[in-house]
Amino acid sequence: MSAGNRILVTGGGGFIGGWIVDALYMQGRTEVRAGIRSWTGASRIARLPVEIVLCNVLDRAQIAKAMEGVGTVVHCAVGSAAATVEGTGNILEASARAGVRRFVHLSTVDVYGDALGDVDESVPFKRTGSEYGDTKIDAEELCWSYHSKGLPVVVLRPSAVYGPYNKLWVAKFAERILSGRWGTFGRLGDGNCNLVYVTDLLQAIFLAMNSDRAVGQAFNVNGTDAITWNDYFTKFNAALGGAPLPAVPPGKFRAGSVVMTPLKAGARFVMGHFSAPVTALYQRSPMVRRLMKMTEARMKTTPGGEEIAMFARKTRYTVGKAGDLLGFRPAVDVDRGLSMSVRWLAHESQIFRKT
Repeated sequence: MSAGNRILVTGGGGFIGGWIVDALYMQGRTEVRAGIRSWTGASRIARLPVEIVLCNVLDRAQIAKAMEGVGTVVHCAVGSAAATVEGTGNILEASARAGVRRFVHLSTVDVYGDALGDVDESVPFKRTGSEYGDTKIDAEELCWSYHSKGLPVVVLRPSAVYGPYNKLWVAKFAERILSGRWGTFGRLGDGNCNLVYVTDLLQAIFLAMNSDRAVGQAFNVNGTDAITWNDYFTKFNAALGGAPLPAVPPGKFRAGSVVMTPLKAGARFVMGHFSAPVTALYQRSPMVRRLMKMTEARMKTTPGGEEIAMFARKTRYTVGKAGDLLGFRPAVDVDRGLSMSVRWLAHESQIFRKT
């Protein structure tokens, strides 16, 4: 089957996918097609006169329809472990059948596991038991399998992608910082904070879509700044206009996580097995409501063990290969990126009205 000219963006209603659809349309690429899992995911991109189609990556019939006339696929759909692995396999198979000219797969630096020091693309995958990282390894292995059969694949491995519309590194951390229960954490916060602003990731995606030198290659995608997590918290707090963050002793920081970890696990178990009676009790009792809200707030502002390890890890993901082969040059530093992110928060978010 001969490929068409359309660009299919899977996960088109998500944080990164939405940015890609926005940017392609602004470039005048009217042939962009946004694939979404359900119609509720169309709220952000529905303002654009672009084609929006259902494309649940676990639904082969939807994929087949979404692939009609497609010549380029940018695969950034995220979800369950099945969506990450089986879903990627489904998209790869449909792309191979359609004869697409370029398949850009968004992976993650998490495929390197807990590697230390300067990490380039030659560092081997390392499974750590993390579902996200391990399933991304499985998805990448599928990509390379299909590339060996002739599919023109490019893999991008971004670090922590932040910017407007981001829930994890922007909205979640803003809520933590503004809670009054966050701070800097001494040696436990002195690990490398690898952040890439979303428009710098878009630059890498568009280069990967259009450069013949990209085919068959994997590229780290990281930002301009070499800062620590303590630096990030301090800069973010300043951008939010908060009072100076307290210096939390590392022992206290770790102890809080140790205490909260079983409580988080217990809460997940209770809500997974007894959600109906718990919800009824929540609705009937003001005291229970207050207690549950306090506990929820505490859990949100207490990092888990994996986060603590990340905050302390001395790892820097290098982008020399992307610079040499693609001409990738990250342009947005953290101060500017946080300034734009906070403007979005102030305009769109409920966070400021909670504090």
